[in-house]
Amino acid sequence: MASSEQKPLPVPSLEKAPEKYDDEAEEPTGLANIAETLEKLREEPLVREQNLKQMRDWIAKHPHIRRCRTDARFLLRFLRAKKHSFMVASQTLERYLAARMIHPGWFQRLDIRDPELSHLADIGFIYPLLERTADGCKVTMTDWGLLDPKQYTIEHSNRMHILLAEAYSDDPLVQCAGVILIFDLKHVTLAHQSIVSLSVLKQVAKFINNGLPLRCQGVYAVNVPAGAMWIVNGLVSFLHEKIRSRFAVFHDFDEFTKERLDRQLLPKEYGGKVPKSEHMKAFREQCELYRDKMLALDEMEIDLDHNEAYSRHAMLDDIEGGAVGSFRKLDLD
Repeated sequence: MASSEQKPLPVPSLEKAPEKYDDEAEEPTGLANIAETLEKLREEPLVREQNLKQMRDWIAKHPHIRRCRTDARFLLRFLRAKKHSFMVASQTLERYLAARMIHPGWFQRLDIRDPELSHLADIGFIYPLLERTADGCKVTMTDWGLLDPKQYTIEHSNRMHILLAEAYSDDPLVQCAGVILIFDLKHVTLAHQSIVSLSVLKQVAKFINNGLPLRCQGVYAVNVPAGAMWIVNGLVSFLHEKIRSRFAVFHDFDEFTKERLDRQLLPKEYGGKVPKSEHMKAFREQCELYRDKMLALDEMEIDLDHNEAYSRHAMLDDIEGGAVGSFRKLDLD
């Protein structure tokens, strides 16, 4: 957990070919079966070293990437999420950078001191739970109905989810063990449905499918009003089969905790041990700790005016079509 007395973390270099690369990265600890987890990710010291070098060489020679983090913590997000497949990890990085350019409303100014983001954090719209699952997964809770449709849009929801993702994505255990997402839709009303559209859900799903460097181990919707099932079904229909297979709907938290999660992990208000306010406090502290690093991400840049599969047109039209041609053009050692 981040302490409010900790100084903000230093901002990493965004030079695509720095004179010296930042190789510092903490090892994942605190998990009994971490060796088994790393084996699933195909991570060995030599493989990790070779893939980091290959990713960095590729970024340095990439014709369209202009500015990008190259530190080990950042690149390991992509390598671990894609089980150390250089090809897939590189494609995901291209689409991650492209999504940042195409959807600035989701990614830019991820600042916990921003009045809107600060308010949504204060009311408990989204926060991660303090304790992880037995498998080491980080669990996030979203009370989607707390988003006031008179004041906010679905873009604010996207911003908050990406704020949380960026605040924890350098955590080696998050990278290795993954995350579980819980959506409590109890407070969703007809007014909330008016700010959602299938086209927006499709864009969100495209980013999750192709540009999100996180190992998603479970997505669960609880307390879903009958009238809001179209939102759930709409988003899930756009997701890749692998993520769809890890999705489930539950009538209430009694049913959910019987089948999927230890109730003690949840906030006290949901039958757990620790009050919701403590989970929320830790989230704010983490966002403060990573604030400068997250704001620096705004300076990353990739050119999208071309005909590759991650071009502006392709990202907005059909991100899933075609191979990434740049791989054939780059001379990698």
